[in-house]
Amino acid sequence: MADHARDEWAPPGIDTLTPHSARMYDWWIGGKDNFEADRELGTLFAEAIPSIRTMARENRNFMERATRFLTRECGIRQFLDIGTGIPTRPNVHDVAQKIAPDASVVYVDNDPVVLTHARALMVSGEFGRTAYIDADLREPGKILTEPSLLDTLDLSRPVGLLMIAVLMLLKDEDDPWGNARAVMDALPSGSYLAVTHPGLDFDPIAMVEISNAAKQGGMIVIPRTRADVERFFGDWEILEPGVVPVMAWHPDQPPADPNGAFYWAGVARKP
Repeated sequence: MADHARDEWAPPGIDTLTPHSARMYDWWIGGKDNFEADRELGTLFAEAIPSIRTMARENRNFMERATRFLTRECGIRQFLDIGTGIPTRPNVHDVAQKIAPDASVVYVDNDPVVLTHARALMVSGEFGRTAYIDADLREPGKILTEPSLLDTLDLSRPVGLLMIAVLMLLKDEDDPWGNARAVMDALPSGSYLAVTHPGLDFDPIAMVEISNAAKQGGMIVIPRTRADVERFFGDWEILEPGVVPVMAWHPDQPPADPNGAFYWAGVARKP
């Protein structure tokens, strides 16, 4: 489909002139739910880091591995996925419910395009349930008090909290650590947190170029150091192998270059 024709599908009220991280990500992994503004800024990112598409795919692969790990190895049966992005199968509930059909998932994002697709595609299974919340991590209280979340998840039981490539969208002055902590504090002992985050340490020059490109497009993308990413886990117990390059976290096959995708990744358990 030609790019200009592809843009004609936009639902009414969608701002197609302002790029959005979820739609850029969709373009990088070969999706069709993106617009010219997303592709233009996505191209600038690719010029700074030619492997950006590989990074996007590896981020997605980590989500699948972490969800399988939490479901199969840790017995988690309910998930809260903040910053879910445009549905691209398999989604969290596809992975979890394949192992545990009764698993339930609540998705959170703030892009109307994500909302449109999520409501159409992220349907409940025969036993498990799914729900979608239109909300922003900068307002954790809104997420935690949303009736559909409380109706879908039992916050007295352990939850698998996923924050995959979303904390990078909050500036330091937005206190991403505090906003993440507000959600974490609402979860009971035995819950888990999985995080991926672009790492400043891998290639500082390229990461600065990405941040600058994002600013040109009216977006925020903040790469952070490994130490800053470790701070998100607070006093939770970080599981082996620790906060590591995303391709090195329990890979299905040993990667040829574990540093080939510039993301830090880790999973921790609440004591």
